[in-house]
Amino acid sequence: MSTYVNSKKYSGVQHYIKADGTKSYSIRYKDEYGKTKRVQVGNDTDGITEVYCKNKRIEILNAQNLGEQPPKIVKNHRKKIITLNDIADKYFNSKDNTTSTHERLSKYNKHIKELLGSYAVEKIKKSNLVNLHTGIVDEKKLSPKTANMIIELFSTIFNYGIHEELYELVNPATKVKRYKIHNTRERFLRKNEIHELYSEVIKYDEVNENGSVLELFVKLALTTGARTEGILHIKKRDMDLQSDIIRIIDFKRGGMIYSGYVSDTSKGLLEKHLKKLNYNDYVVSFNHDGLKISIRKLQYRLKPILDDLYNTGLEIEDRKNRIVIHSLRHTFASLLAIADVSIRKIQELMNHADIMQTMKYAKLQDDETKKAVQNVF
Repeated sequence: MSTYVNSKKYSGVQHYIKADGTKSYSIRYKDEYGKTKRVQVGNDTDGITEVYCKNKRIEILNAQNLGEQPPKIVKNHRKKIITLNDIADKYFNSKDNTTSTHERLSKYNKHIKELLGSYAVEKIKKSNLVNLHTGIVDEKKLSPKTANMIIELFSTIFNYGIHEELYELVNPATKVKRYKIHNTRERFLRKNEIHELYSEVIKYDEVNENGSVLELFVKLALTTGARTEGILHIKKRDMDLQSDIIRIIDFKRGGMIYSGYVSDTSKGLLEKHLKKLNYNDYVVSFNHDGLKISIRKLQYRLKPILDDLYNTGLEIEDRKNRIVIHSLRHTFASLLAIADVSIRKIQELMNHADIMQTMKYAKLQDDETKKAVQNVF
């Protein structure tokens, strides 16, 4: 039987020690009929103290003297632990079912879930994230850029919980120092290389009877500057060849819709292609079947062509000089800058949220400096 110990300071306050060492508090008082009652208040591990018990006893006695019902003792319940996995599930369920969402979920499961997924969000510290960050490079032998991306993914998920008012915490990812990346893509295709690429994708489509799918994708990418996912989502209904306008979805900016423009390079091909499609068919499709193709299927066909033409002999880590599918978008902006199109206009055509994203192309416009050097030498 439990042995109750009376408080040395406060009348009617007692406690006993549980088997696990927890101190359990009670209060004793006589009800309106003179009968002694003992009421369990709570444990010290829940924040209950002698002072709290004294005040609760006074409340009960005051209410009793006034002929009122004594206030009930509200037990302290342990709050539900919210884990990072709980927040990640809510975050990914809130997103559209796109390739980008699947890729981010895959990264979470592969790099974050096992290490931190079962942690209560309030228990995740900077040191946990530093270990995650460095482990991706030192143990998994992946690139610093990938490590930075994983920390940014964690940060996005954590901030989602804050935004949804699931907790009020400081994001520990803000304290993690990112790796400096010095291999930002600079390589873009010159006009002669573009014609070379056109020739190769046309040849590939003919041999494999793809229905001009690679030619159409490459020409749309190089003449609109749209991101890959945006191009693959273009439907016949999004094309207005009379006004030369293409309706493009930018999934990186939350599904924002903006306008791209039809050029002479792709117009003839589009006119011929659209005649074989229904109103709601996807434009870039195999053999004009109108079905959307995945980025993976596109990559499987286009990457070997780009590697053979431009990446032979490059080091695996040489991201700066490697031509990939995204380089087509980079080429679009670079050639506009060389043609002296204003940075503001390039920002609009690229659908950049911040002009600082576009400013990297400004160096290609420094024609006066080039002429000064040429005049001297």
